Amino acid sequence: MVAAQRIRDDIYCLKFSLRGDWFGSIFAVMGRKRIGVIDSGFEDTPEATLFPFLQSEGRSPSEIHILVNTHRDGDHVLGNAAIIGASGALLASHELEAEEIGDVDILLKDEDAVEVGDRLFRVVHVPGHRPGNICLYDEDDELLITGDAITGERKDLIRMGKVPYIASLNKLRTLPLRLVVMSHPFPPAGTNVLTGSAINTMFEASIRTAEELEE
Repeated sequence: MVAAQRIRDDIYCLKFSLRGDWFGSIFAVMGRKRIGVIDSGFEDTPEATLFPFLQSEGRSPSEIHILVNTHRDGDHVLGNAAIIGASGALLASHELEAEEIGDVDILLKDEDAVEVGDRLFRVVHVPGHRPGNICLYDEDDELLITGDAITGERKDLIRMGKVPYIASLNKLRTLPLRLVVMSHPFPPAGTNVLTGSAINTMFEASIRTAEELEE
């Protein structure tokens, strides 16, 4: 059975196993006539996770109109070919990630608007984990999909040093946020879906972790 978690009526988090209780996520945004996908997982994730979920909802991969990669890491992009091959969807990523990802159709930058399903997201460029890491922000819903922009107690994932990482977190903290959805259950949260005070707790833990790093 596909591990699908409904985030909103039209947004589903589809989880795939990495190791133990650790998991990765891709996101299906189910518009009325078209479907947007955020990240693609590993090579087998679309066939094992995304396509069976769509079938269970009476939908088809052919309805996918766009695939947005939050950044270049393999657990976010290696399923690109399978999704695009089944749908003909356009591939979008930040312009700083495009060369590593390859075959990107839409080059995104900070403050761009991108339609995913029936939702309009604002691109928030947040370097720190990767140079072109982006979050997708729905201003009307105060909803943020972060990819790996917020990594909690994982020092090893702050790959560009603490200064840009902390600056990116502070940038995100200026946004009105009711719901934050990460790709992984980063500690200390232990879940990838954050609401209420858990959002600020995760930001504070992430900043504390970064401040412990040497320059």
